[in-house]
Amino acid sequence: MPVTNDQAATLRAQLAGEVEEHRRLAQQLDPEQAKLGYAALIAAAFVVAVERRFRQGDQVAERSDVIDFIASARERSDESADLINPEVAEQMILQLLGKAPAPSADDNTQFEHQIILLAALIGQEQFDDPELDAFMREARSLADQALE
Repeated sequence: MPVTNDQAATLRAQLAGEVEEHRRLAQQLDPEQAKLGYAALIAAAFVVAVERRFRQGDQVAERSDVIDFIASARERSDESADLINPEVAEQMILQLLGKAPAPSADDNTQFEHQIILLAALIGQEQFDDPELDAFMREARSLADQALE
């Protein structure tokens, strides 16, 4: 089952900083479908965002760049500092870049970190609407491929 339009709209609202719209849309998601489609969309968006931020062609960012990004994400608010475990976040990003083994954190912890880190990555990009739409198309395509 591919990602639904409602799931894509929900994530787009979150990434655009439309808090009330995100909450409204999230409440309308079918919980069973969200466990698969929405989770796949978030995971795919995280992969796309990490690749865009930390890989330029054949060049992969250094571990210090990842550490600096995580420190910056944790500094955004007291809540972020409490929610982001730096070791988990670092390992998740470095694993995607081929520089670390898979994280040992449980699936729920990784999912929570994906959401928080994705928001931080997109926040740093400061996408305009067309750029965010292009990002969402790429993430949705990747998620749909993973769900096939």
